[in-house]
Amino acid sequence: MRFFAGLWMLVVLSGCAGTGNRDASMAIILTDVPLKEAGPNQVTPATSTLHRGDRVSVRRVLGDYAEVETMDRRRGYVPVGVLEDQ
Repeated sequence: MRFFAGLWMLVVLSGCAGTGNRDASMAIILTDVPLKEAGPNQVTPATSTLHRGDRVSVRRVLGDYAEVETMDRRRGYVPVGVLEDQ
């Protein structure tokens, strides 16, 4: 149940992320995952990986993927299932 509540908050808060509010939604990465810099449908291998416990800013949600920004300002896409809202 907590997962669905967290997912709902990501969806609700993601609407603010595209408006320039950089603190709209923070999340923690739950499991190691490739960061798809070119978009959610990227077919080439990702050049970097986010690790369990990394903090990211959720910029927006596009279907099953969220556009995130890392603490060192890298942007890319990860599945929403690997995020836990903070």
